[in-house]
Amino acid sequence: MNADELNATYGAMISPDAVVSVPEEWMPVVHTAMKAFVDLPSEVRAFIIVIAIDQDVEGEIRFSVAGAVEFLTSQGLGLVRQITDNAVAATRQITGVQH
Repeated sequence: MNADELNATYGAMISPDAVVSVPEEWMPVVHTAMKAFVDLPSEVRAFIIVIAIDQDVEGEIRFSVAGAVEFLTSQGLGLVRQITDNAVAATRQITGVQH
């Protein structure tokens, strides 16, 4: 699934030009995370957008999120972090990687 398809599904939460480069078996995790981004409170959701979903140098899923952080509370940033941490944990279970 590419960024255009994710954008059609999740709207403004992901840029139609976003880089999406993860193993196919991780796509259920991507969908779970994207749904969680969509379900964020409006005071958080309004100020962030996913601009990339790929793998970091350690081979873990990475969501690059751009935002107007000056408008986000530490609680709002924590909600975003919780989504990405959950995605990392879920992909670790798929790949059998322990950290």
